Amino acid sequence: MMRTTTTRYLLAALVSATPLCAQGTISQLGFGYPSGQLSTRSLGTGGAMGDIDPLSATNPAVISYFGGSALYFQAEPEYRTLHIGAVSEKSSVARYPLVVAAFPVTPTVMLGLSLSNLLERSFETTTRSNASIGDTSLATTNRFKSDGAIGDVRVALAWNPRSWLKVGAAAHAVTGDNRVSTSQVFDDSSRFAALVDTATVGYTGKAFSTGVEVSGKAFSITGSYRRGGPLSIKRGDTTISNAHVPDRLAFSAAYTGIKGTTIAARRAKDTWSRMNLLGSSNVHITDGWDTSFGADILGPHLGQNPVQLRAGMRSRTLPFGLASTSVSEDSYSFGAGTLMARGRAAFDIAGIRATRKAGANLSETAFTLSIGVTVRP
Repeated sequence: MMRTTTTRYLLAALVSATPLCAQGTISQLGFGYPSGQLSTRSLGTGGAMGDIDPLSATNPAVISYFGGSALYFQAEPEYRTLHIGAVSEKSSVARYPLVVAAFPVTPTVMLGLSLSNLLERSFETTTRSNASIGDTSLATTNRFKSDGAIGDVRVALAWNPRSWLKVGAAAHAVTGDNRVSTSQVFDDSSRFAALVDTATVGYTGKAFSTGVEVSGKAFSITGSYRRGGPLSIKRGDTTISNAHVPDRLAFSAAYTGIKGTTIAARRAKDTWSRMNLLGSSNVHITDGWDTSFGADILGPHLGQNPVQLRAGMRSRTLPFGLASTSVSEDSYSFGAGTLMARGRAAFDIAGIRATRKAGANLSETAFTLSIGVTVRP
């Protein structure tokens, strides 16, 4: 009976807004944190270049900019501090949120494959407490750990019928799992055995997306739309609940009239509420608006290679909150990028400083270091 009750609790923890005292973060409530499927280059501009950047997994039309075969890999450690009134708690997580490959099919058609995090929920929290057994109070160490993510596997085709027009379409397989474990270890381990339980649930879904870019000598205007299909959560072969992958609609505009420089703005909306039926009634889900402004500017040379300097700002609503309180995120970013190996490789780096707020006394500050490497054969 104890195991059944604990397992039900663990499953509920996967699909509900876990209390902060057990989780130690407000960025990964509910089903997790949306990294945005943006490349290091885009993050350096605050996300403003997300829909005109071929490395990002948002607009299938712009993978034409690869020009030839390429492979891209991204890593993102994040260091965050949760503030509950005057109390602070530090934690960190290492993400690998984006891998992209591109291959030319014809001179005007490009095939792109990507694996990105739609939602990421990995954390571990350790607390001390006392457990009462009979009339005895025993000190314990309690650990709560979640490891997993909902991933987006995208297969995209882009067509460049005119020099000023790019169109694209993509199919998405949404898949992944969450593994939650909880343990209670007694200080007096010689008399009392540790209590440990785990639960794993998987996600299966699909989506389709389209995109377009119209460009001229000094401008670029893009639009992209992802239509979410069915999404289910399962434990083993048993379906727990069904909902839909969130839709996303995004527009961006960029000024490119200065050599080596792009100044961009982006506005996007994700309908996270389409996941409503996937979790418990305690989950507070908010449709998210995402607004960003930024620039990618030609800087000094590193040897024979120019260095691109980037900066931007971003404001958005995270999808999951506490009770009736939404979580807002404001961030500032900076970055740089350059070519290596005679143009066969590129290195990008970005730093993002974010502040997340959920009510008057709950906030979280975070610093993310994003590193991206592109390699061409």
